[in-house]
Amino acid sequence: MVRRKDFLGAAKPKGKKEQRLETADDFLQAGVEHEEAAGKWRAGDAAKSMRFFQRAIEVYEQGLQTSPNNLDLAYNKARVQLEICTHPALVSQLKQPLLEALQIALASHRHALQLSPENIDTLFNTSQVLRSIAEEVAGADDLPSAEAIKLLEEAWELQRKCFEIQKVRYLESQEEERLANEQAAAEATQDSAAPGSAEAQGDNGGDDGEGGEEEEQWVSVVEPVTKDTLIDTVVAQLETLTTLCSILTDAPDSAPPSALSFAEKHSSDLIQTLPELTHDKADRLQEITLARANFVSSLLSAGTRAGKLEPATYKTELDAVFAAPELQTPAPSVDVLLAHAKALIALSSAFRDNYAYDPAATAPGRWNALTQASERLTAASKTAGIDQSDLATTHLLRGDCSMYLHNLQYPPASHKPAADRAPQLLKNAEIFYRNAQKLSAEAEEKGVAGVRSSVAGLLQEQGQVYSVDKVLSGCPQGQQWAIEQLEDMMAEGLLPPHPQMG
Repeated sequence: MVRRKDFLGAAKPKGKKEQRLETADDFLQAGVEHEEAAGKWRAGDAAKSMRFFQRAIEVYEQGLQTSPNNLDLAYNKARVQLEICTHPALVSQLKQPLLEALQIALASHRHALQLSPENIDTLFNTSQVLRSIAEEVAGADDLPSAEAIKLLEEAWELQRKCFEIQKVRYLESQEEERLANEQAAAEATQDSAAPGSAEAQGDNGGDDGEGGEEEEQWVSVVEPVTKDTLIDTVVAQLETLTTLCSILTDAPDSAPPSALSFAEKHSSDLIQTLPELTHDKADRLQEITLARANFVSSLLSAGTRAGKLEPATYKTELDAVFAAPELQTPAPSVDVLLAHAKALIALSSAFRDNYAYDPAATAPGRWNALTQASERLTAASKTAGIDQSDLATTHLLRGDCSMYLHNLQYPPASHKPAADRAPQLLKNAEIFYRNAQKLSAEAEEKGVAGVRSSVAGLLQEQGQVYSVDKVLSGCPQGQQWAIEQLEDMMAEGLLPPHPQMG
């Protein structure tokens, strides 16, 4: 929903020499032309596309030097900076670290907001930048999670403000439409009663199109606020709160105590608005219900890490939210199946990492959840028309499920079914990871799958004291990268501790 502010203008006359950029409209026209060229090359040549986007940014910056208070220049510059930081094909072309590029985009959005504090597009886009920065901060080992929480709370407040303004404008547009319809109906009644033909008033003094070249005129394209617009913002708010809860799950001790309450309170208010928005939007029901299910899953996980939920309650509430008819009719989509599988894996991890729960007592529930997750992933992989990237993800996650199940045999869980099926679980994991490595088009995912497949194979050959050196020497990305992967696997519960890894 990163909305583009386009401009309508007369086409350039053929053979017209390039004019100097003097007015704000000149800079806007030049910038939009660079953007259009960037869009044409984005799919086929990301590097060339990035060069055109950078030229657009430069032109907008030049325009702002002469017209620093021009909202359209400020908005377009900020929006393009967000685009190059979030589009997968363009992120790889960035010359600086992603976090640095996002911070530059945030500064531009803050300037645009100063020029128009109630501009709904700028409010929404600024919240998206803040959320992206929060995700980068949360993923960095040397940055505090509390900072990510703070950014997400600011993002949510901007989205809330955006939604409130949108609601007012939506109601205004509905009233204007009602009045226009009433006026049109009244005029139609009058016309039908009046003598004569409407054609008599046809072409009266119109422009015959002659008389020289028209001067170019540019106007902002303002999109009307619709129910779809409102739904987009509510879904974005749920996604922001989902991200917040995910950070609370990963770093429960470093987050402020108020953060979970923030998510609980505001999500309750949001969910109450959904029935009114969706009663005549059947085409958006699955999307909205899935966003709500993802949030509930994330909230349950965060609540469990905080010691507020029992295993049975967690599972019951998770089953209920994913059993919603909107997610099951006519059949669960790939997105729904993947989301449900990830939610079940998160359930298992939440009880694995919280020592307030007896590992042996929660092991059967974790085993069942992981088994169900594997079933959802199998169903997703067999869905007709599944995208190759999603298919690669299903295989990677099936490998993870097999490793999680295998690891349940070790203390303190000591789950006997895991020990009984250990050889088959490792064999399955190796195959799934190998398939993911072949299918994935992403270098990072391909490398992760390769290391995990190697580890699963070595566990079959050598047992728990497998040769770490063999994993390191066989990793194309280098030994240090391989060590980090092994450490991640142990931290995530995919592997038991290894003597060589300290």
